Amino acid sequence: MTRIAKDRGSSMVFTLLILFAVLALGVAGLSGATSGLTLANNYRTGIQAEQAAEAGLVHAVNAINAVGVLDFTTDIAPSSSWASTFGSSTVQMPGYSNISYTVSPAANPAPTVTKMWLTSVGQAPGEATRTISARIGFTKPFTCGAIDLPTTGVTSRFTGNAFLVDGQDYAIGGTTPVAGSTPTLGISSRIQADADGIVSQLNSTQQNNVLGMDVPDVTPSVGPCNGPDVSRIQQLVTNAIGQPTSSLLVNPGGNVTGNQVYGTVASPQITYFSGDTTIKASGDVSGAGLLIVDGALTMQGNTEFTGLIIVLGNTSITSVTGNATIYGALWTTDLSLSVGGSAAVRYSTQAMELASAIPGVTQQILPQKVSVLAWSQG
Repeated sequence: MTRIAKDRGSSMVFTLLILFAVLALGVAGLSGATSGLTLANNYRTGIQAEQAAEAGLVHAVNAINAVGVLDFTTDIAPSSSWASTFGSSTVQMPGYSNISYTVSPAANPAPTVTKMWLTSVGQAPGEATRTISARIGFTKPFTCGAIDLPTTGVTSRFTGNAFLVDGQDYAIGGTTPVAGSTPTLGISSRIQADADGIVSQLNSTQQNNVLGMDVPDVTPSVGPCNGPDVSRIQQLVTNAIGQPTSSLLVNPGGNVTGNQVYGTVASPQITYFSGDTTIKASGDVSGAGLLIVDGALTMQGNTEFTGLIIVLGNTSITSVTGNATIYGALWTTDLSLSVGGSAAVRYSTQAMELASAIPGVTQQILPQKVSVLAWSQG
């Protein structure tokens, strides 16, 4: 074989070796690119699953806060209670059929009256999952509105213009809302039809007297709210009148005359009237804590109250014709504001907390809102 032929053979071998090396580098590059795409996709779906888990936790807290909690061990933790509060099925993220979350009460640690753990699992494409465990607990008493109407088919009537219903949050005795506070509705109902009926009963001037959380396309702060119904409130009343007598004053109802004091801010109490009650024009009434009327309540005299007033009964009508000032909230099944003097109902977180912290009370009385106290990601 000639030298030239030998050189040609060597060149071919070197060329093939270089081609194989380039091919190997190309395969390695493609493999690296594929691996990079896989890693990027896994990262993306992992983030989607984490965000879904976070969304599930926010959804769960909002669902709980829509009705409030008396006791986590009975109101939220049991599967039947959780199903009615939040639902037991997987929830899809709006607009993303392949991203979802599932939230459930955690069995361990076991829930207590005031605290519990939730587990939120987010699912995304590629079997990506992320789990967030959150500890939630009570923050403050719950009310849908400064005046809350917890039944349906309510009757409302407004006469005069010397009244104020304000869902902005006031300190006890304050005349301006607390800076940075979150308002609630001025008047709340359970269904839109009742809210519409309340608005229709307010003339253009009276609508400016109902303030609070903004309601889309409506001037007065009036709207529906998924709060405690009458049966839940009756449970609350039963719990309240079952408290030690040192915290409870029971009255038969009837006419309230003269000067009467039913608790003070320094020493709040539970006051219960077992029938229709009228605060006569000759009576001046003040009080603090929780006032319950198992019937109709008519205010003709001067009334000052700090806390929560609950009016029950098939034909309960709250009529204010004297000078009345309420800090906290008023829950009543029907509402008639016929104001001859002046009347002001101002929502107050401080006043609601006062009604929820009456000395001697042995169990939680008012529904509470909740917040996330701690969380971990698994």
